[in-house]
Amino acid sequence: MSQLAAAAATYAYLLTPKGQCAVAVVAVTGVNALAAVDRYFRAANGRRLGVQPLGRIVYGRWGGAEGEDLIVCRRTSAELEIHCHGGNQSAPQIMDDLRVSGCTQREWGEWLFQKRTCPLAAQAAIALAAAPSLRTATILLDQYHGALRTALRNIVADLKAARPSEAQHRLGCLVERASVGLHLTQPWRVVLAGLPNVGKSSLINALVGYTRTIVFDQPGTTRDVVAVATAVEGWPVDLCDTAGLKSGAEPIEEDGIKMATSQLKTADYVLWVLDASQVSDVSTASPWQLACDQAQSVGVQLDAGRTLMVINKTDLIDFSLTDGPQSIATSAITGAGIERLLRLLASRLVPQLLPPGAPVPFTSDQVSSLQAALAACQQDGVASALAGLLSSASFGSLCMQR
Repeated sequence: MSQLAAAAATYAYLLTPKGQCAVAVVAVTGVNALAAVDRYFRAANGRRLGVQPLGRIVYGRWGGAEGEDLIVCRRTSAELEIHCHGGNQSAPQIMDDLRVSGCTQREWGEWLFQKRTCPLAAQAAIALAAAPSLRTATILLDQYHGALRTALRNIVADLKAARPSEAQHRLGCLVERASVGLHLTQPWRVVLAGLPNVGKSSLINALVGYTRTIVFDQPGTTRDVVAVATAVEGWPVDLCDTAGLKSGAEPIEEDGIKMATSQLKTADYVLWVLDASQVSDVSTASPWQLACDQAQSVGVQLDAGRTLMVINKTDLIDFSLTDGPQSIATSAITGAGIERLLRLLASRLVPQLLPPGAPVPFTSDQVSSLQAALAACQQDGVASALAGLLSSASFGSLCMQR
């Protein structure tokens, strides 16, 4: 193998996240790994890395006698680990030096795929690093330990044995869980919208339990979209506070209203906030009709399937309207109805709770492959469904394993 080919086959990976940490880990793999590290590392015992026993933790310095102290472990003849000080200086410098030595820098996720024989386990490990809550991490851990792998192999077995109804049922269950799966690393976006001064900012503060957005008794205070990250019964949610929506707004408010309407179109769920004084007026239409009228005045069409009306400021009037299937009464000031709202929101985002150890697809590629296989099964295309899974980037190699 030429020197150029050897360098191209040697890779350096930064395995720890960027930022402040006590220890950083760099992995070096490939045919030129030992030579690349040996160029900069000087062991305290004076021996070259090539004669140090495999698996031994070797203390030394990087870059000469005055260099940084660290440790190196030679796992195999073509794989080494460097453990250095954490932070934003030591590890990046080592990565730069390794690049000069001929190593190609790769992302840590690629190292996982190299180390794991199961692609789904590698994907789950990468997703686990991005899990925003304990609840989502627990579900991803089940996938890492084989929940989705087992379900997929059962589906392939059903397809090969010409059991299309069983395969279709299994595929349908997985596809139904796609919405939850795709939010195990990406929070649901819940947008609070409504007329100006109905208490959207105060409501967000009450929902997250601390003051996060500016509250002022003046219409038009919120002009930008303010996103607050939180967890609702363990599910990750970004609550988005938007400008008050009204027709005929002043030029300075127009940009905020445009951003708000844009957020509404792409939201996973919408909390449309109404002022209790408007709803309590007997001459007013139903809360749902009132909300639709308000939205339509600024060119927004509300979707009943992903909208909940929050009737706020109930502490300011004698309000007796009970909660309905599409509405809930709250007071951001007193906290009345806030816990009920959180429970209801969680049930709307995740209508069916997952049993422990349930298989769940968690990447868009996985979901697309499963949807295509389900569609093929529904059209009596068992062979097409099986061929699609076998050629899938997410499942192909796994489906061919026995």
